[in-house]
Amino acid sequence: MFNQKSTNKVLVTGFPYVRERYFATWRHQPDPERYYFLLPRAWPIKNGKIIYTAPEDSRVISGRAFFPHSHFPVMGGLLKGWMPIFPVVLWRLRKHIGLVYSCTEPVLLTTLYQAISTRLMGKKHVCASWENIPYEEKLKGFSLWLHRAIIWANLALSDGMICGNKESEKIHKRYTKKTIAQFVLNGVDPEKFSHKDGPKIFRDHNFTDALVYSFIGAIEHRKGMQIVVRAFPGVLRVIPNAWLVVAGTGPDEKELEEAIESSGVKHRIIRVPWLDDAGVHGLMNISDVFVYPGIPYKGWVEQFGFAMLEASLMELPVIGTNVGSTPQAVIHDQTGILVQPDNVQEVTDAMIKLGTDQPLRQQLGKAGRKYIAETFSNEIVYRKFYDFFTKILSQ
Repeated sequence: MFNQKSTNKVLVTGFPYVRERYFATWRHQPDPERYYFLLPRAWPIKNGKIIYTAPEDSRVISGRAFFPHSHFPVMGGLLKGWMPIFPVVLWRLRKHIGLVYSCTEPVLLTTLYQAISTRLMGKKHVCASWENIPYEEKLKGFSLWLHRAIIWANLALSDGMICGNKESEKIHKRYTKKTIAQFVLNGVDPEKFSHKDGPKIFRDHNFTDALVYSFIGAIEHRKGMQIVVRAFPGVLRVIPNAWLVVAGTGPDEKELEEAIESSGVKHRIIRVPWLDDAGVHGLMNISDVFVYPGIPYKGWVEQFGFAMLEASLMELPVIGTNVGSTPQAVIHDQTGILVQPDNVQEVTDAMIKLGTDQPLRQQLGKAGRKYIAETFSNEIVYRKFYDFFTKILSQ
């Protein structure tokens, strides 16, 4: 190994931070010169319908990233986000940094590639995970053995780990006794996501005298948008001035369109495609209730759901599902209502309860903004990164 003298500077790498709303956690902080970033030059999602590009920042180095999804034959997502240029960038920065933070899962060969390179340079390494389902519940046979071997190797080479939710922390404590910190991998912006008074208009629709429910997210079966649509007719029978707006793009748009078509109330449902941050803010700003009833599906449960955090910042009561990590984002009967997964009647009842009780909506909305701002703001999350990196560098 190279015996380079460690400094307190950090190289951050990983495809999640190519999105400006995630990179924002690192902007405008007290010591920006402490960090370098290696991020994908371009990162496609939703089958290429949306392409993110590396943020414009003097600290950002961009390069080509491969394998942008987890559905490749044989290897699946083991090489997701692989950037061949990583060792070259690390070599060039070797005199400046003491730690590499890979915002990629320990189950990936991508992470192992970075961990090996980092250790060969004599630097410290930290990886991260959102995984909140035990691996043995998702994988079997040779696949489980292979993935476990990669996890063991990554955690053996790493000096610590960040887990984005409580379940992930419990899972990975079985694999390592090294330092694990539990906090979200990016924060949210309370100033950017705050309610603004004004006309209740969204995309030429005037909702001045209406009650608006909204769903914003990936159009995937696991996100539960079809459950919201199925619940809405029951809501409309009690609240005749209600509207539902469903925003997003994804692989299950046909399932959503079929649900809307068969609902019998499609004239009160507005469908819009993927929204940028301004569009998300605009829709949430005219909404009264945010509905996000994700369900367990094919070895996945909600790992956090940042749309729920942003909705709470906008002072919207949130209806979520009492599974996965959603209870960390929504506090039942304090910032929203948690229902059982895949239960249309419970979603209907929760939508009616909130829709017919304006004081309750306001109470939960204000409490939600306070909770999210005090727990998940960019400044608070950044400080947790700073303290954790400082601890690892001092070991």
